[in-house]
Amino acid sequence: IMRRGNFDAERLSLQDEMDAVKKASEKQLAVLGDMLTFEREQMADHEKEWKSTKKVLVKEVKHLRAQIMALEAEKDGFAEQNVKLKEALLSIGSSSKSNKSFDFLS
Repeated sequence: IMRRGNFDAERLSLQDEMDAVKKASEKQLAVLGDMLTFEREQMADHEKEWKSTKKVLVKEVKHLRAQIMALEAEKDGFAEQNVKLKEALLSIGSSSKSNKSFDFLS
């Protein structure tokens, strides 16, 4: 009969220990669940922020590309105008070489 009492006491002790481990595991599971929820929310917020930033940057790149094209066209126009002005000055200079007033051009 003594042995049965020891067995029951040991069984109760193990049951209590198992219940304590179970409660601790449930608490840990709840904490991990909360952490996972928080991280998912953070990730969703970061993704929204990233998409918003990307949208702004895409618009900015398009604007800058258009600006580059306009500036290149303007540069080409200036280069062409510069060539024509040089040709005009050279023709003026060569036609009036006799009076030596445009010697600095040649």
